[in-house]
Amino acid sequence: MTEQPPDPLEPHSEDGLEPGAGMPRWVPVLIGVVLVSIAALAVYTGLRYRDSNTMAEHVRPRTDRETAPAPPGEPGAGESLVMHGAGDADNAPAANAPVQGQSRAVISGGPGGVQTTVRMWARRGMVLNVLPEDAMVYVNNLLIGEVRQFNTMDEVYDFAEPGSYTVRIVAPGGAEKTFVVTAAEDAKQDVARISAKM
Repeated sequence: MTEQPPDPLEPHSEDGLEPGAGMPRWVPVLIGVVLVSIAALAVYTGLRYRDSNTMAEHVRPRTDRETAPAPPGEPGAGESLVMHGAGDADNAPAANAPVQGQSRAVISGGPGGVQTTVRMWARRGMVLNVLPEDAMVYVNNLLIGEVRQFNTMDEVYDFAEPGSYTVRIVAPGGAEKTFVVTAAEDAKQDVARISAKM
């Protein structure tokens, strides 16, 4: 018996390649093992974090900071100093003499800075559309509360009597805006709408 020489047209399998394939046999097996491992890991972690007890272990509880007490007469941390509607006569700002003229903005100042005062009229009260909403509102130098307390038509600040009221809005950073609202029966609008961005 004589050995026949290999046919030059038939591919060889000496390097681990299947006849007609371009990669070794172990590569598709390895890819399959990796894909199955990734799928198993995804299912495992999905089931593990679905359990609420496991999630609670990974979230650190928030510890509240101790705060120093506020000075006498000031609201405590997280509280608001609300005076409007308290029923006390000392809490209602007294009206000034009515300002005559038309609605307008008055600009004054000098080298130290510019101050603007907007004058407007209303029959009964005012609504504030001011940012930030935690800015403090003073009426005739009496603190009445924060902007957010008077920012909708359901929360109109009603003036106690006819006359002029100086409304000063002070932002937490110290910026101020001043408005003069005159409450009068012959005003064209029922409620003055004060809008500003501090």
